[in-house]
Amino acid sequence: MVKVKPLSEAKENYKSAAAFVPTRYEAGIKRTTGFVEAAIRGQSLYEAKMTDPAILARRAKALSRISDEFWKRMAIEKGKNRIAKGMTLGADKWEKEFRPYAEALAAVELPPRSVDPMANIDNRLKAVVSALVETKKAIKG
Repeated sequence: MVKVKPLSEAKENYKSAAAFVPTRYEAGIKRTTGFVEAAIRGQSLYEAKMTDPAILARRAKALSRISDEFWKRMAIEKGKNRIAKGMTLGADKWEKEFRPYAEALAAVELPPRSVDPMANIDNRLKAVVSALVETKKAIKG
């Protein structure tokens, strides 16, 4: 028989690990090299796994064990405390990546609004969407 700690003890050990795991996580990230290159080399494997019926079934099974309410509660409890810091830390990257879109939008010459909403879609909205789509194509390739 395998000896297993009582679940209550294991849970307390898990919770107390939160005090030192962030430092170990950071150290592990700093030791990592070649992540992007390895991810690119693994693209075909990733694609194969994302079409594997067994993996897709496992995903569906896992999703069926939770509810929308559970997902919402976890997203709020975990996410709301992380999002502001992430946004603040990512502001420079966001600016760099949004700049071409802002510039493309600023360059769009829009005709005056008309009383016909469908004409406004054709003459104004489509020009905006086209500028964004073309910018994305130019950036993403």
